[in-house]
Amino acid sequence: MRVLVHLNSLELGGSQINAVDFARALRDRGIDSILVGERDTIGGGPSLLDYADLHGIGITVYDRAAGLLPHARQLRRMADELGVDLVHAYGMWGAARNVYWGPATFGRIPWVHTVYEMSVSDVVHSHVPLIVGTEYLVEDLVDRPAPTVLISPPVDLTADSPRVDAGAALFRDRYRLGDGVVLGIVSRLERQLKATAILVAIDAMRDLASTGATLFVVGDGDARSVLRAEAEAVNEDVGRPAVRMLGALSDPRPAYLAADIMIGMGGSAARALAFGKPLIVHGEAGWSRLFEPESARALARSSFWSPEHPEDPVADLVRIALPLIADEARRRALGGYGRDFARARFGLDAMSDRLAGFYADAIGAYGAREWVLDLPHEWRRLVRKVARRIGRMNPGYARRGGRR
Repeated sequence: MRVLVHLNSLELGGSQINAVDFARALRDRGIDSILVGERDTIGGGPSLLDYADLHGIGITVYDRAAGLLPHARQLRRMADELGVDLVHAYGMWGAARNVYWGPATFGRIPWVHTVYEMSVSDVVHSHVPLIVGTEYLVEDLVDRPAPTVLISPPVDLTADSPRVDAGAALFRDRYRLGDGVVLGIVSRLERQLKATAILVAIDAMRDLASTGATLFVVGDGDARSVLRAEAEAVNEDVGRPAVRMLGALSDPRPAYLAADIMIGMGGSAARALAFGKPLIVHGEAGWSRLFEPESARALARSSFWSPEHPEDPVADLVRIALPLIADEARRRALGGYGRDFARARFGLDAMSDRLAGFYADAIGAYGAREWVLDLPHEWRRLVRKVARRIGRMNPGYARRGGRR
């Protein structure tokens, strides 16, 4: 089987890394994944291309044609030239519509869609086979007409292991993390979803620094300057570099291994468990909860994330972190439990088997009928777009009810 995999971005990010990991695992299952991505999504610094190169996976970078239909035709030519059996689009706001109007037109080539966001918008086509990474979404979408499957963002339990020698001691020395307990965050530094939670962790170091602990943050994104400024303010307040902003790393394994406690959400949280690290899960508004046997099932069900808005998120995080910093035996026990949980719940081999089966089923589940059934969906989007454009050109139209 040959699959054209369209990445939502070429920046270092969770779902993009998942796509690379799946591509290398699926090779052993007789599936050739051809990864492509748009040049203008690479960004600065280390990118997904570096991560893919480390694992021997090629990514074709192309210049996207302007406009929906020109880009759709571009993808159709690409799929035809490569002779693919299936197209796989990543990201709710990625190239899904271009695939629909391009390679998948009239069901010529079946396609599947992965949405690893925490909700599924009505922009997602209803009749395309859909992959989600959060358990509650499968329950929410039970009445969806097309197949919907849970395939958790995978973790390579061989590469991401506490037994891997990836230079943890050198990492601590290089970034001068000190001899105290080290807390770590590996994340995209994005204003949406990520930045508030990371700010909470940085602010918590005003209270945690007195224990001798240090926090490092690995990653890059559009919130980097705000987060760096807050880190500098905290460091000035506590009188030492208690927060270290390290930028993006194409191979973050040494960071996970160097940490005594990880703080994170989504795929980064799952990876921390694979490394056998005690984990504090945080949500987009700064909510925090310790991963332990009593909370594990619920946290995994929501993909290690929450939308809750706590009254005092900094105090909550400090309350969870202080006893963990003080108790090495507790950290070891939670790390071992997390590793066992990761092995059973989202190992790369198990998730790749599930994806290979879903691909095989999707080829028979999507055709001209399913494509036509989604035409009203496209028509509604067009009507809304025209209405918005008219509303911007003529505000009086919107006041008279022309805008939805």
